[in-house]
Amino acid sequence: VVGEGMTTVTVTTSDGGYTAQCLVQVGSYNDGSDSDNEDTTPPTETEEPGETTEPGEPETPAFSDVPATHWASEAVDYVVSEGLFNGTSDTTFSPDASMTRAMFFTVLARLDGVDTTGGATWYEKAMAWAVAEGITDGTNPEATITREQLAVMLYRYAGSPATEGSLSGFADAASVSAWAQDAMEWAVAEGILTGKNGSTLDPQGTASRAEVATMLMRFTQGQGK
Repeated sequence: VVGEGMTTVTVTTSDGGYTAQCLVQVGSYNDGSDSDNEDTTPPTETEEPGETTEPGEPETPAFSDVPATHWASEAVDYVVSEGLFNGTSDTTFSPDASMTRAMFFTVLARLDGVDTTGGATWYEKAMAWAVAEGITDGTNPEATITREQLAVMLYRYAGSPATEGSLSGFADAASVSAWAQDAMEWAVAEGILTGKNGSTLDPQGTASRAEVATMLMRFTQGQGK
């Protein structure tokens, strides 16, 4: 065995005659049998089981005009996270702003999975769907929606179910329009409408974006949507 380093090597012929001598460098040799040798190959990084490099779900935007203490905060978060409502800007929701008939049937169309993008107007596709479904006749789409009109559209969207509700507990029950009577009774029976201050329905009053968000959350959660 020749050790590592410089050594003299003598070369002779097969009959024993001298031929030559020379200095050679002898290096180390590892045949892999030495189990104490360390593996110098750098380790590769692996992900832990169950980890993912996918980005997380985008969070519901925080609106400066709907703080956590706002009475409709939960409903606003819900309708925005479900893609039913958008903010009026990146930082505002305008909870007290009125809602139009077109806005509401567009929300219902989204709830039903309809693609509402495109068209001559921003609500054209939603209105075509709403008319075809018997939810609205399509008149006055840009007029503000009243609370009883909202109840009627939602009632029709739900399939106009039979109801045995009563409006007798509200001081202004007699002011509900005859064509909205069944829808309002249904909305009250289902807990969708609870009345203002628990005593008035305000059927001809306009519905704000916060009120609509709240009614929609109650409806969808009650329907298991």
